[in-house]
Amino acid sequence: MSDDKVSRLPVRFKAPPEGGEPPFLKVVDRWGDKDGCDHRSYYVEGRGFVPVTYYLREGETEIECGRCKTRIDPMFVLRIMATEETQWSRARERYIDEMQRLRERSRTKCFHCGKMTEISRR
Repeated sequence: MSDDKVSRLPVRFKAPPEGGEPPFLKVVDRWGDKDGCDHRSYYVEGRGFVPVTYYLREGETEIECGRCKTRIDPMFVLRIMATEETQWSRARERYIDEMQRLRERSRTKCFHCGKMTEISRR
């Protein structure tokens, strides 16, 4: 394609920001907090990851993180709780399906001889 068929638009672009200007948006990781608190869970020796407790005060529009005492947006907490409930619900459905599948079986393969044997229903 030749340049004689291309017409330039009468638009001048802004100059990029110089090195001293801060960017408009800055992405920070979720561990950027003072304590390293992600407001979801934290590690306790011997117990593993423990969920954070949230404090709700009547008449206030924010929620407080029980670990680092930071004020949190309620939608952030609601999204965390909805995600956990969805995961629990899916695990429960898988469990119910698996139990139904096992209930319908009447025979299984023996580990020792490799033949099909009846399942004992005591």
